[in-house]
Amino acid sequence: MNKLLINASILAVSISFFSCSKENMPENIPMKQVLQRSDDYYANLRAYKKTDHQIFYGWFGGTGGEGNAEVPGVLDQIPDSVDIVSLWGGIPPMGSYNHNVIKNTQKLKGTRFLKVSFPQGVKDFAGPGFEDKYMGKSEAELDTGIELLAKSLSDTINKFNLDGFDLDYEGGEILGAQANTIKFIKAVSKYLGPKSGTGKLLVMDSYVEVLPAEVVPYLDYYVVQAYSPQGGTVAKLQSRFGQAPGMPFSKCIAAENFEALWATGGLLAAYAAWNPSGGRKGGVAAYHPEYEYPLNPDYKYTRQAIQIMNPAVR
Repeated sequence: MNKLLINASILAVSISFFSCSKENMPENIPMKQVLQRSDDYYANLRAYKKTDHQIFYGWFGGTGGEGNAEVPGVLDQIPDSVDIVSLWGGIPPMGSYNHNVIKNTQKLKGTRFLKVSFPQGVKDFAGPGFEDKYMGKSEAELDTGIELLAKSLSDTINKFNLDGFDLDYEGGEILGAQANTIKFIKAVSKYLGPKSGTGKLLVMDSYVEVLPAEVVPYLDYYVVQAYSPQGGTVAKLQSRFGQAPGMPFSKCIAAENFEALWATGGLLAAYAAWNPSGGRKGGVAAYHPEYEYPLNPDYKYTRQAIQIMNPAVR
């Protein structure tokens, strides 16, 4: 089908944003009118998201609270054409208002939501008991622990009805050694990713780390944190995509830092317009895209990037 740009709803309200930093924090803004959309609009939106197109991927903060209908939060205000939301602010409690917003957005708009982990070591990633029980033991015992860890992750994703997992791979080995990281990705690939047959996504992202080539066949996407002004430039994207050796560029996504650059959009538009030599990229991403909600129009740069990558049929 022809590519459709679905202009996102102007979603309303006062908002509180959460992140790991308070720098450049946008202020609360007055309530806006919520647009009502037709059944055909949402059917076209879901169809668009199933096409082979360049996606928009976002690490959204402020997602882990219960929320309420009186003061809608970040999850209510995500632009309709955003393809994948990585729940940087956490998974909301089961049965909460925010959890129901996720379920409704999945069903109505075809948006996919991922659990994300930014591990700072074995205990942070696998829990305090994993290291004592499995690390430093026999290889068979460690392999058993890794298999159980992968199954536990899958169970959590299924329990909350999420669409997959995003592993932030930077700053050390998540299970003590790169070989164990590879084993974990292979173990979780039984439940998530292109080898699983479940339709659940398995994504890895990184800043400067080179992913082990062995994990590439098990991933749906690789997201490179090509943040400016920390060395990120359009000219470097081709080589940065090479940080996942063997990953098709059509599955590589270029990410900009909106925690710092939400007010200007940084290089997001340039990333959206760029494609690697000999092919097409997978899309673009933003870290804390919710920061730009207060702009007029809201989500100005997110919408612009989607339009550049997937022009509307007039």
